[in-house]
Amino acid sequence: MPLNLSVVITSFNSALTLADTIESLLKLDVTEAPSEIIVVDNASSDRSACIAESYYKIKLLRSSENRGLATANNMGAGEASGNSILFLNPDTVILPGALHSLMKFEEKHPEAALLGPAMVDSNGIIQSTARTWPTLLDIALRRTFLGKLPGSERRLQKHLNPVDTDHPALGDWIVGAAMWLTPAGREKIGFMSEKYFLYFEDVQWCIRANKAGMAVWYVPEAVIRHDSRRASAGGSVKALWYHLKSMVRFFSEYPCTITGKCGTSRTKEGRFPS
Repeated sequence: MPLNLSVVITSFNSALTLADTIESLLKLDVTEAPSEIIVVDNASSDRSACIAESYYKIKLLRSSENRGLATANNMGAGEASGNSILFLNPDTVILPGALHSLMKFEEKHPEAALLGPAMVDSNGIIQSTARTWPTLLDIALRRTFLGKLPGSERRLQKHLNPVDTDHPALGDWIVGAAMWLTPAGREKIGFMSEKYFLYFEDVQWCIRANKAGMAVWYVPEAVIRHDSRRASAGGSVKALWYHLKSMVRFFSEYPCTITGKCGTSRTKEGRFPS
């Protein structure tokens, strides 16, 4: 039988990659296939909606305008019938065994609100998935010339790769390209905040879980491919604007993260104590 799982994919001008994402789900063995796949098209100007519509097993929701990632994800989640919900970017490919691993992990961890799989690029190189809360310094090192200064790389690695990627680990937050919402998380923390059009919606969701006393887990047994082709903003200038706007909102809402003094659910080693 299929898993009691709904998959929600938000597309915006994603015609180059969306079919690969959908087909990776449809090709899964029936024992780990999701019970439904929902695509929310955020008023794409390309063939994204037509591509989704061409698969008879896909439930397509069309938005009349680009309302942002969080709002579109929530639109899909509102139509979801599965107990668990996996939110995917349209540039991901689900590898066999990933969904089964996430479901098994959920069943063994009732404290979990959100789960993040391991992500690899097209060459199989592991990507940063579980990270520490972003501080202003971390963002400056990633986005400006300051990242080229001596010692910057070491600091960034502590932020981007704080956990042992070979073992399940408690993370501060997980990258939003693939986020699994458990039934307990859905009940206690709800969906993404629609105050965020794009960027930081994943960080804010995880910090809400943290403050609610729930866990955010990195699950390396589950592996997906992520090609990192984000088109949700509609252009590089718009993307920068949305990033800055969301950053200001996030730091205003959670000023403790500015200096890195927010609480963390991780152990010193970044792993759940045995």
